[in-house]
Amino acid sequence: ITSSFSTESLERISFYRETTQFVNYVNATGKFSSVQMTGHSLGGGIALITGAQTGIPSIGLSAPNAMLSRKTFDPPLTKAQLDSGVFNIIPDRDPVAHIDDPGQLFQGIQCHAEPNSLFGCHDSVRSLCELIHQCGTDNRPALCE
Repeated sequence: ITSSFSTESLERISFYRETTQFVNYVNATGKFSSVQMTGHSLGGGIALITGAQTGIPSIGLSAPNAMLSRKTFDPPLTKAQLDSGVFNIIPDRDPVAHIDDPGQLFQGIQCHAEPNSLFGCHDSVRSLCELIHQCGTDNRPALCE
């Protein structure tokens, strides 16, 4: 009974199935030359899973990874799928982005949030500003503190 209940509960919240189905539909129409996904946090995790399942480029920002849990998805993911085409930006001290192990394509970034701030490093604006600070703006204004 517990196994059946758990399976039904997981199926109800497996949002990646809907995004994967949508990407497959969009690709099948042939109306777009390129489809890509990105997301932050749970949305980033969904983007990584959907990207791995469909082969589209995907970027997660502070997304949970899927290397250890790859066989639990439907269809299961392979290590090769997670090592190519999906990219996660992982701030240090971000508990969400350190769930599971990442594939080969990821970028660790620093976080300058207060040390006692549990989710300060999970802030998308803080992470994007850190990327701008580290990578530069090519003389464009950076709208960060």
